[in-house]
Amino acid sequence: MTAPRTNRSAAVAAILSGLAIGISAPAFAADLLPPPPPPPAPAPVQIGSGWYLRADFTESYYNHPKDSTLPDPNDPGMPPLVRLRLSHEAGYGGGVGYRFNNWLRMDATIDQRGASRFSTYSSRSNFVTGYNIEAGKLDVLTGLVNVYADLGTWWGLTPYIGAGIGVADKSFNNAYTQTTCIIPGCDGSPGAGARPAAKRRDGSVTSLAWALTGGVSYEIGAGFALDASYRYVNLGRAKTGLDDYFYGTRLKDITANEVRVGLRYSFAGGTSPLGGGYGGGNPYE
Repeated sequence: MTAPRTNRSAAVAAILSGLAIGISAPAFAADLLPPPPPPPAPAPVQIGSGWYLRADFTESYYNHPKDSTLPDPNDPGMPPLVRLRLSHEAGYGGGVGYRFNNWLRMDATIDQRGASRFSTYSSRSNFVTGYNIEAGKLDVLTGLVNVYADLGTWWGLTPYIGAGIGVADKSFNNAYTQTTCIIPGCDGSPGAGARPAAKRRDGSVTSLAWALTGGVSYEIGAGFALDASYRYVNLGRAKTGLDDYFYGTRLKDITANEVRVGLRYSFAGGTSPLGGGYGGGNPYE
């Protein structure tokens, strides 16, 4: 009679075990985490969104250049040049640039200035008996690569600073030298007054140029922005060709203070460099 009791116990144990498995299975399934979501698709790269074009009008106010004439061993008494002058002239230019982020941008520019009238004097007698004038016209073309830092936007105005480096091509044209006698016979010829001019051949020099810039821009919409700036530019040296007496004019340290007004067009659609459009007040507040 003991065998049936054992069978009943085994059957009860099997049923209880099955119930435990059935009850625990849903709880185990509930503890499983759902699969992670797929990674977000990479943001599309906007090709060309940082590029911009610019066009500028320039007024160049030249500082006094320095005399770089080589000493003449056959005439050690040759007087130095004095009263060196270059007239201020208008010019124009343009370029293409790229904005890297909210505050850093770069552009490459070409600027052509009008022919500046050059004049200087020399006199062995300190302008007592006579003097010489040297004159001509100087054309200056520059090509610069510039880097700018935008300093923030206030009430639509974005001030910036920048620096550039490149080359300057200077062409001296229509150059001549002329002696004028204040008293008769100052140069060994009879009479007083201006003598015939001696023409000097044209000359051209290409040398290093660099610039420092400070300005402000104002976005007017549709991708366009007005730009006004001051620029100090160092243009290097220049020289004429020689005349029939083997003399020429040589200059160094040619510099100019320039006022520039221009227009920029951005392919990004003219959003504020701070990314939020131009509004009133200080964007950093």
